[in-house]
Amino acid sequence: MKKADQKEKKKGRDKGLIASGSRSGSSEGKSLQEGKDDRNRSSQIVPRKEVRKEGGGSVLKYIAVAGQFLRESRTELKKVKWPTRKELLASTAAVIVLVLVVSLYLGLIDFGLIKIIRSIVG
Repeated sequence: MKKADQKEKKKGRDKGLIASGSRSGSSEGKSLQEGKDDRNRSSQIVPRKEVRKEGGGSVLKYIAVAGQFLRESRTELKKVKWPTRKELLASTAAVIVLVLVVSLYLGLIDFGLIKIIRSIVG
């Protein structure tokens, strides 16, 4: 194994990442192509930002993690293509109509089954 690969594997372990192939301890049984694929996959892994507070309590750690989550959520919500008012009303109307149709259908089936059961039981 090359020194650069060993450094990369060690770096991955330090960050809490498991490099592929490290569970079995060696990659002797793998073909050359599989080994290349594993290195390509491990280079695509993007580690999360680690929030570390030296000497801080666990409460501060959770607050920092929650803050990071909210910042990332806001960023993702900015990427969303929100529907226009017209699209929203059309979708809502379609859902309401489908719910009424399905409930009517199930109500009729239920009513028919009740009639059949009552006629059998007496």
